[in-house]
Amino acid sequence: MLPLQPLALALTLTASLLAGPAAAPTPAPAPSPLPQGDQPVRLDPARFTTRVDNPYLPLAVGGRWSYLATGPDGDVRTEVTVAPGPDVAGIATVAMRSVSTDAGGGLIGDLTGWYAQDGDGNVWLLGESARDYAAGTLTGVDGWQAGAEGAQAGVAMAARPVAGQSWRIAYSRGRAEDTARVLSVGEQVSVAAGAYRDVIAIEQTSPLERGVRLRRLYAPQVGLVRSETSAADRTDLVAYRKP
Repeated sequence: MLPLQPLALALTLTASLLAGPAAAPTPAPAPSPLPQGDQPVRLDPARFTTRVDNPYLPLAVGGRWSYLATGPDGDVRTEVTVAPGPDVAGIATVAMRSVSTDAGGGLIGDLTGWYAQDGDGNVWLLGESARDYAAGTLTGVDGWQAGAEGAQAGVAMAARPVAGQSWRIAYSRGRAEDTARVLSVGEQVSVAAGAYRDVIAIEQTSPLERGVRLRRLYAPQVGLVRSETSAADRTDLVAYRKP
């Protein structure tokens, strides 16, 4: 599936500063291989922290990001917040919640993902809970957690992304089988929230959504600033409130 972090494509998103761009660290090769496909991983809770300060996916508790998506089906607004999360597979997490509404203010999606950062600076996605709505009525509930029913944690953002690098975002058979590939680094992008440099472009795909390629742009010290499948189907960051 293709979500912002997996599960719900309509609920994609994370972060940006109204103040403007910040300096980015010089990209360098990843210190160790990252998980691929359904490869099992064993994670040591002692190596993880809830202080998620990866430059390209900073998830500080209390932060709030606002996004606007434009597409053939009308505008969608998504509010993203970060709060303390539960322990998942024995690892303490922060919870990133994305709530999406249509042009009339009707609820269409509510996605929560649980994240933690390892000692190398990689941000891991340990599970998700999604609720979908139509005209304000609940139409579906789904989710997964690392360690349950064969689900495996994945990497939401590498510590030092380099062009050509790839990794698994999540693996829960039939629910979330997303893969990330770094398309480029050192890009520039302007959105309503500001203009950013040293941006990285990542392509997200899933065998569960064949033919769909989600291009996501991340700015240093900000996070996700743009997500698009085409010029006509784009989500941009419009506002950020720093905790």
